[in-house]
Amino acid sequence: MRILPIVAAVFATSSALAGSFNFQVLPTSVAQQSLTVTYPLAGTFKGDYDATTNPTGTRTIPGYFGGSGNNLIAYTASTQMGDTLNSHPAGSFVLTLNEPGAVVISMFTTDLINGTPGDVGIDMTITYPSFHTVAPNSIYPSVGAITIPIASGYLKVASAVQSGPAIGTRVETTPNTYTVTVLIPVLVVASGSASGQPFGADPTPGVIALTGTLVVNGSTATFTATSSMSEPVGPLPPPPPIVDQAFPLPTVLPAGGTANLLLSGVFSEGNGTSTLNLSINAAGTAAAVSGDLNGDQLVSAIDLAIVLSAWGTSSPVADINQDGTVNGADLLFVLSNWTI
Repeated sequence: MRILPIVAAVFATSSALAGSFNFQVLPTSVAQQSLTVTYPLAGTFKGDYDATTNPTGTRTIPGYFGGSGNNLIAYTASTQMGDTLNSHPAGSFVLTLNEPGAVVISMFTTDLINGTPGDVGIDMTITYPSFHTVAPNSIYPSVGAITIPIASGYLKVASAVQSGPAIGTRVETTPNTYTVTVLIPVLVVASGSASGQPFGADPTPGVIALTGTLVVNGSTATFTATSSMSEPVGPLPPPPPIVDQAFPLPTVLPAGGTANLLLSGVFSEGNGTSTLNLSINAAGTAAAVSGDLNGDQLVSAIDLAIVLSAWGTSSPVADINQDGTVNGADLLFVLSNWTI
């Protein structure tokens, strides 16, 4: 068997970078995300006056002066639900280097919230004709839209999970250091609660475009990358109609008071934008490579030489299938997992 070292020398090549690394996203990673969704709304409002239950309540009357009673005032509006959240995401992925100049990311998943719910605010921009109120006495000219806060809540869940193949490129800048670019198709899910009511949407397709630096140090690796993603959201199903929702409207002339109104209306479909700026710091460890007998993350002539050198023995290293003998089955296993 003296020929075996010569065979190994003939077939051995330089150690091409190959194999897979299991990465964990580190706590130093940062996600900055915002979600804005707008729902058109149209309906009527009136004062909360009631002759029996609330005789001192607000009354609404069309025009600037005169009139009586508590009248319905037609309006159009849009409600904007928005949030901005800075968090330290958690997650994991597998990064595989299987061809010169290529990189593959699989099983990418990230929890963008990671136990840090973000605040959600809901504002309404409302347009109405001129009217005035009694208790308090105020005039509301028809001068365009007014925006007021109407509710608050929180974002409880935000995640991105890989939904398809992600094949990118790598360029060696210094030994064992690579610039990596890869597009990862994902499904983004966001949900939470606002004004005591849950909200959420079906998973929204998106793409996380990662550009960063991969450093390989034997069986370990580090990966730092950034991504910016902005995707449309919607159309979303409209929320249930509003029926006599308490609606405190700031007085206009004079300012400083509050008219207590009851708002009713019907929503239309919602649309919006989701934006994610992601900075990932991740640490990886080499995944086991089938057929790699010397632990260099490659299946090469070196592993072939190990099998041939131990042919017919019970070597625990070369007897891959552990049947007690190094034979053709072990040789076939090495050849079928050949990487270089």
